[in-house]
Amino acid sequence: MPAKSKRLIIAAVLIGAFIGLVVSLLGGEFQRRLVFDSWQDLAPRDSRSDDVVVVMIDDASVAKKGQWPWRRTDVAALIENIAQTGPKVIGIDIYFTEPDRMRPENFADLYTEDALDAATREKLLTLPYGDQYLASVIEIAPTVMPWVTTDSGGRPLADLTFDGVEGEPPKGIATTKKMLTSIKLLDDIAFARGVVKGPPDADGIVRRVPLAVKAGDQMAAGFAVQIANMAIGEDAPRWVDGGMKIGDRIVPTDAKGNFEFKMAPDWDEQALSAINVLEGDFVDVEELQDKIVLVGFGATGTTDIVATPVEAEMQGTLIQAQAVDAILNGHWLSRPVWAKALEWALALGLVAMLLIAGLSIAKWLIVPVSASVAVLPSASYIAYDAGGILFDPARPLVIAVFAATALVAVRYALAFRELVEKRIVTAEQEKENESARKLQLTMVPSAARLARLGTRTEIGAVLEPAKSVGGDFYDAMELEGNRLAFLVGDVSGKGLRAALFMALSKSVSKNNLMRSSGDLEAAVRKVNADLMAEEDEEMDLTMLVGIIDCSTGMVEMVNAGHEDPMLVRADGSVEVVKMVGGLRLRTLDDFPYSVETLQMKPGESLVIITDGATDAMNVKQDRFGLDRVMKAIGDNTKASAPERAKHIAVKVREFERGMDPADDLTILTLRYLGAEASN
Repeated sequence: MPAKSKRLIIAAVLIGAFIGLVVSLLGGEFQRRLVFDSWQDLAPRDSRSDDVVVVMIDDASVAKKGQWPWRRTDVAALIENIAQTGPKVIGIDIYFTEPDRMRPENFADLYTEDALDAATREKLLTLPYGDQYLASVIEIAPTVMPWVTTDSGGRPLADLTFDGVEGEPPKGIATTKKMLTSIKLLDDIAFARGVVKGPPDADGIVRRVPLAVKAGDQMAAGFAVQIANMAIGEDAPRWVDGGMKIGDRIVPTDAKGNFEFKMAPDWDEQALSAINVLEGDFVDVEELQDKIVLVGFGATGTTDIVATPVEAEMQGTLIQAQAVDAILNGHWLSRPVWAKALEWALALGLVAMLLIAGLSIAKWLIVPVSASVAVLPSASYIAYDAGGILFDPARPLVIAVFAATALVAVRYALAFRELVEKRIVTAEQEKENESARKLQLTMVPSAARLARLGTRTEIGAVLEPAKSVGGDFYDAMELEGNRLAFLVGDVSGKGLRAALFMALSKSVSKNNLMRSSGDLEAAVRKVNADLMAEEDEEMDLTMLVGIIDCSTGMVEMVNAGHEDPMLVRADGSVEVVKMVGGLRLRTLDDFPYSVETLQMKPGESLVIITDGATDAMNVKQDRFGLDRVMKAIGDNTKASAPERAKHIAVKVREFERGMDPADDLTILTLRYLGAEASN
């Protein structure tokens, strides 16, 4: 491959990879969400849990107990019934941001002083109310109350009770200035408190919950973290390298202090209806005993509905329940540093393999690059499903696809350019060959000229140049003493160069024969010497040259490496004239070529061919061969010399039908007519 083409390929692949890199960086988060959400949707987590139970205030509960919000006494009764079953933890995912409307002072304010005397009013104000009842239940039960970060409203941080998270949090952890909580009476008396939810991703989908949030100088643990930590019964959660230690496990975190986990659809189908728990109408106490119970509101009209990777709408309490179960059972997802490094390494490796394959150093590398389209997504899925590892196959694939596209484009452009250049060269070669063909045909005597030569003889010849012109030629000339000289030659090589050397060889041969005074051996030696003097050492030729005495039919011949001639008897039989022969011309200087004689009788013909006849091939790769040549010669015993030459050529071309001739076809026939014939 030319150096320029190599440089173009390298530049194209690198530019393509750079464009892929830019696209990957711009669409990084989007492409990752698309891949990882696909895995969540393809292989969701089992919706059943042995550790977590959800008690939902659903439509059936509201229909029987009345619209939400319920009286605090009813909520207290619900929490109390749950607490009596002996759960490990009760996570109350409900906010009580205002005091109970059924407080005694609110009832007393309905009456004037005339209608309600002071003593009665005073006694009324001492009666217990719903918030106190609910607070008493929360105080004795292992409860966790929810917090929500807010920029406006809520309670000041200084007024809150923090349960604490030890260790140094991630630098990008979310912060807040205020918290939205339940009223102080309920919130402060609970065993623990936790932040329920952080902001969704840019596409509005919730994929993670906070492990903790920084509130001023304090650290507020996540709601799911507090519940899981209470269930495990260990010390306070602690930030460590790579995540948060909760009990004996380390839950991985992202840069903002959140953790992502595998989700499951249809968790609401496993939830218990709050009205059944409130009325004691559920299957067994063991359904809640030693379990983690989350209580939430999921009836029609709730605003705590979010989109997740596995469902377009999911109630917030169900997300928290899955988060708790994920912490307890290791269903979290992580994107470790080594996974990111592997993505970049694979991208670099694929680009390198494309370069090596594109430069034709190791074309087989295209196979693993192509296979990566299936292998990398499969590996990503296996890493997700088996190990909870988020490996993004899109980044190396996007970079590789752009690099491969650039490689294909530049290779196509180079191939197109090469094709154009080849066509130009082919056109030039065709032009050269056409010039050579014209030169070749103009250098040999025409049929009309051959017809005028000699007495008592008849001569005919055919020369059909191949597409890739060779150097075949023939000639005939009259000599003194009623003699006729004839020759057939075959120059090595193809194209214009061979044609030019053919012209030189023919001219040298004719001149020496004309000046030979009938000494054929001397003439051939002189031809060899003259051609040896030429500088082109790569060119040589075979030649069969002869002189016939038209008066007697005596033929003298010299064979310089050429095919032996064939003699056609008057009865039509054909035989090869076996000659001792000699070396090709321009092989050895001063080589002693021997003259051999043949007595021709009236009606006999001499046929001389080049190897273009015997070596002709058909579509089956069969050679025409000497036997077919001899059969074609003997087809018509009464044919004239020109007719016999043409007939042989036709038979050869019929045999080659469907194949382009690989070599020139030259046939010369000489018929001796005898003493009684006239010119």
